[in-house]
Amino acid sequence: MYVVFYVSPQLSSGNPVYEKYYKQVDPSGSGQVAAADAALFLKRSGLADLVLGKVWDLADSERKGCLNKQQFFIALRLVACAQNGLEVALKSIHLAVSLPKFQDTSSPLLLGGVSIDSPWVVTTEEKLKFDAVFVSLSPVSGMLSGEKVKPVLLNSKLPVDVLGRVWELSDLDRDGMLDQDEFAVAMYLVYRALEGEPVPMSLPAPLVPPSKRKKPPVSVPPVMPLIPSPPSIKESRSSLSGSKTLPSKPAVTPVTWAVSPPDKSKYDEVFAKTDLDMDGMVSGPEVRDIFLKTGLPSATLAHIWELCDIGDMGKLTREQFALALHLINQKLTTGVDPPQNLSPEMIPPSDRLSLATKQSNAANLAADFSAIKELDSLSNEIVDLQREKSNVEQEIKEQEKSIRERTSEVQDLQNQVQKESGELQRLQSQRQEVQDTLEELDQQKTTLEEQLRHICQQCSHENQLILSLEAEHTAQEQRIEEYEEQLVQAREELLRLQEESQQLEEKVQAAREQFTPLQESVKDSFSQVSQVHQKQSDLQIEERMVTAQLSCKNSLEEDPVLVNGSAKEQHQEDQPEELRVEPPASQPQMEPAEPMEEVDEEDRPKTPEEPEPKSDAFEDLYNSLSSTVWPVPQDNLVKAIYCTLKYLGHLLVVHKSEC
Repeated sequence: MYVVFYVSPQLSSGNPVYEKYYKQVDPSGSGQVAAADAALFLKRSGLADLVLGKVWDLADSERKGCLNKQQFFIALRLVACAQNGLEVALKSIHLAVSLPKFQDTSSPLLLGGVSIDSPWVVTTEEKLKFDAVFVSLSPVSGMLSGEKVKPVLLNSKLPVDVLGRVWELSDLDRDGMLDQDEFAVAMYLVYRALEGEPVPMSLPAPLVPPSKRKKPPVSVPPVMPLIPSPPSIKESRSSLSGSKTLPSKPAVTPVTWAVSPPDKSKYDEVFAKTDLDMDGMVSGPEVRDIFLKTGLPSATLAHIWELCDIGDMGKLTREQFALALHLINQKLTTGVDPPQNLSPEMIPPSDRLSLATKQSNAANLAADFSAIKELDSLSNEIVDLQREKSNVEQEIKEQEKSIRERTSEVQDLQNQVQKESGELQRLQSQRQEVQDTLEELDQQKTTLEEQLRHICQQCSHENQLILSLEAEHTAQEQRIEEYEEQLVQAREELLRLQEESQQLEEKVQAAREQFTPLQESVKDSFSQVSQVHQKQSDLQIEERMVTAQLSCKNSLEEDPVLVNGSAKEQHQEDQPEELRVEPPASQPQMEPAEPMEEVDEEDRPKTPEEPEPKSDAFEDLYNSLSSTVWPVPQDNLVKAIYCTLKYLGHLLVVHKSEC
């Protein structure tokens, strides 16, 4: 079944860029682009061989092994989709994408056919600059390992896949290390990539250092098949890259095999021990330990495996295994690197016929394309399956890589989380300590403020107290001064009073001396007065009795006698109170008479019989007492004595008058 795709006019004559690219691959205007020319041009896009193989399969829909103008435009459109990150599929060719980008053919990276004597594209100035960087990395025995070169490459900020391709292209001897010339190649590729030039898929001849250039082995130029080879993906890539060279002549010439019979026998013994399942073939896991024990780099061992696995079956036959050991032994003993392609003498005898048959079939297919339509359909199915398998494997690898990257990122994040958690805990602890310190300082501040306020109050109170004390001190000083003055005056007064007291004591002593005889006289006078008073009382009683008798007599004479003494009682009641006579049975005690009011002699009536009073001892005593100057404290006593004597004198006068 044939599928023909038509492109819009925009992809053909309407776009001058596409027209320009087409004229570069078909300058004669024949309307056909050969596979070799198309492959060389498409490789300038910088895409991987796997992507370019898919582009070729989609563009060469008729499987003619060449492209017409419309199919070439489809290829350019698919390249643009791949460069813009879109899916390489026919449904993407109508999407709006930018124009495809191809490396300039004038770039030295794409120039081919340079002889061994051609000059190196790395200039002398660049070489000196690269050598200085090489020396700064401290090479060991003139070599730099990948660990030392890695930081320099990563500093360029180029994608990792581009840097990986730079390393593969620079490591010409595949020993996992770079010498001075290889390092210059790597730096040259990095600088060109930074300037916008894509890194080539294979190292161009002008970039190979003169010390690494060798004359290529004589081989027949590669033949670009008209359709992709169905057995494997590697052969489908060979339609664009021409990585494997196959003789164009199907005839098999007798050539001696490079593996000698003694070596073949020795290798067969190793094969017998390795082929555990006895199927006549060994797989990669079965020979892995044997290959790794040789100590060769993994890239060299992989290249040897690729050369010996002629049928791309993933396994090696007995002769292919012997060839692989022969190449390994040759590298170990003589140091000769495995060739890029197998020479005729290296091809195992059992595989020469199959290769000749394949080449003959390819020639026949080129002569008669219509005879292999059915085989083409079957080949397409096999290629699709293999492509799908390759895509799945690629996806698995990418997913595994993504898983490793994600795992590494997760581990890094976990480490970072742990680190940040520790830092957070430390900061939280520090914050708590600061908070505690702040609270403690706040408490101290509050306490100090309270103490300050209390002290201020005390200071204010003390100031007031000091002011009051100062005022009181001033007042006290004034009072002290006054008291001192008063004290002086009091002392003077005390002296004066002491003097007066002394004088008074002397007077009192003198008065006492005068009072002693007077006191004796007074006692005698009181004794006499008492006698006189007793006599007076007796006389009064007698007088009353006489008066009563006279009254009674008069009454009896004037009034009749009352029965049972009634008249007598009536007579006594009529008598004045002074003349009433108490019964003689009991004489009442005489109360002291109150002092009588002094009566002037002239005012008192005199009876005819009353004689003129004469002065007696009492009057002399009174006169002597009244004329005497008594001290102030003795005035009351003198007055008492005076009154007593005066009363006694009055009684004597009365007594005298009554007598």
